[in-house]
Amino acid sequence: MNQKVLPQSFEGVRVDETYQRHWEGKAWQRRAHLLVQLRHGAQNVQIVPDKVRGDAGLEFFTTDGCLYQCFAPEEPGNTAKASSAMKQKATRDLPKLRDKQDVISGILASLKCNRWILFCPFLDDKAVIAHIRAKGIEIRNLHLPFLSNDFEALVQSQEDFAIEIAQLRRLPIGPELIISPTTDEAVGSKGKELVEMLDEKLGRAFPKASKTRRVAFREAYIKNLIRRENTLETLKTDHPVLWERAWQTINAEENRLELLGAAGTASPSEHLRESLARIEVGLAKDLPSVAHSTISDLSSGTLSDWLMRCPLDFDSDP
Repeated sequence: MNQKVLPQSFEGVRVDETYQRHWEGKAWQRRAHLLVQLRHGAQNVQIVPDKVRGDAGLEFFTTDGCLYQCFAPEEPGNTAKASSAMKQKATRDLPKLRDKQDVISGILASLKCNRWILFCPFLDDKAVIAHIRAKGIEIRNLHLPFLSNDFEALVQSQEDFAIEIAQLRRLPIGPELIISPTTDEAVGSKGKELVEMLDEKLGRAFPKASKTRRVAFREAYIKNLIRRENTLETLKTDHPVLWERAWQTINAEENRLELLGAAGTASPSEHLRESLARIEVGLAKDLPSVAHSTISDLSSGTLSDWLMRCPLDFDSDP
């Protein structure tokens, strides 16, 4: 049996940690916005759009005087590079309070702000705190009209929002997931080696099926795999907690297969049906707020993934 690995699209995500460290920029901004809304109240948080002349160094602000800027380092596993990137981000954006003060004053109106917070997924280096606070003192000494006399610049991470993250994890998924469709181009992009591997595996799983039927099986499995990848990507981006639960359920069933193998009197096709049923039941239990169609896509795609990585090594039907 081949060694199990995370899909390439999820490299850098440490699923065994309490909080996800690796985030794409826009996904982190959406996540941070939800957490800030939970802390300050949704009605007290204002997003600052960046489509027209940038965001002036602010992602959003709150009516109780906090200015938030979000930042997700590209290399979360490298402490030195991540810390340097955080420092550079603060060095670039804090001076915008001075350089864009007319724009910011118009946005804030009469609001006086006492905190500028660089909100990052994690914080490993104390030097980042010292650097950002020093830059904040420089800005405070400028006595900008929208900053209070006790203004401070801070850097905070998900650990500072533990209560809000716990609240977010208890919330329902909300609107149905919007999953990217499976296109003919995506199916055609799968390599010859993958096609040959699936043909060989499906030939052993369904030896009595005609060639035409096995080709249909193969195309269905490839489409299932792509739908699974798209679904997991959407979960990872928009609902990371649900992504973690889904991945844990998938791993649990794969671990069971590794321990038990395909031994027994059941035929290969029966093994496939049994595993499909188990993964569907597990996902439905762990993800009760996810639509059944999404559960089916994850389950069928997981079976396709296993076939490609050869975890279901069984003999042909007698």
